[in-house]
Amino acid sequence: MVRDVVSIGDKVELKILDRDEENEKACYKSKVLDFPDYKSAIITMPIVKGRIVPLSVGDRYSVRFFANNGLYECKGIVTDRSNDDNVYILTIEFTSALEKHQRRKYFRLSCVLDTEYYIVTETEQTLRYKLKKDEFKSPEEKEACFEALKQCKRDWQNGIIVDLSGGGVRLTSENLHEIGSFVQMKIQFGVPVKLKAEYVSGAIISSEKMTNRVGFFEYRLQFKEVLKEDREAIIKYIFEEEVRQRAKDKKPGR
Repeated sequence: MVRDVVSIGDKVELKILDRDEENEKACYKSKVLDFPDYKSAIITMPIVKGRIVPLSVGDRYSVRFFANNGLYECKGIVTDRSNDDNVYILTIEFTSALEKHQRRKYFRLSCVLDTEYYIVTETEQTLRYKLKKDEFKSPEEKEACFEALKQCKRDWQNGIIVDLSGGGVRLTSENLHEIGSFVQMKIQFGVPVKLKAEYVSGAIISSEKMTNRVGFFEYRLQFKEVLKEDREAIIKYIFEEEVRQRAKDKKPGR
């Protein structure tokens, strides 16, 4: 059952489904408030740019839960919406079994790579989504969106990547972040790696307080919206770095 692996307070991602249940459109963020029974959950009404998005009863969604031990997905339908002490809430009834999100298997490289990163704000996510859809009424409107994106606050922080694959990273940091947060990273590979995008994007899917380093946290991030060419460049780097490490280990005296 969902409440056996998902906890109250966990973040939720809702993607609306077309009637054919295949074409996913808008994506909304929410949070688990309660489980009235084994087949449904009460969640917060999504808020975009400070405004409540009143999702309609009867709408069907792909529901993704960011639990402490990973990502879980199922399908659901909005069966009720209400206002509980000025908190707007939704009831989602699950229409499919909960499944752990299966990521592609990539070779993982143990490493120590410095990285700068920042947590993407809700405003920046909204602007990036608009640019991705590219449904502007005029070139001026699109340019205004670009300019607004440049003005978004970016609180750059330092971290160390200790595990890298084509699907994501394991990162340590002194800063505490929430599961489900969207991250933009500048990875210092130490050798030339040609990436088309300025940043590598990812979402935090797990968070743990480190027991062997006081005041540090360890995060697992899954790459999101990474260009195919950039992912291939990262995989190429991992392969070449593995070859370099093996050659180094084979040198006499080691």
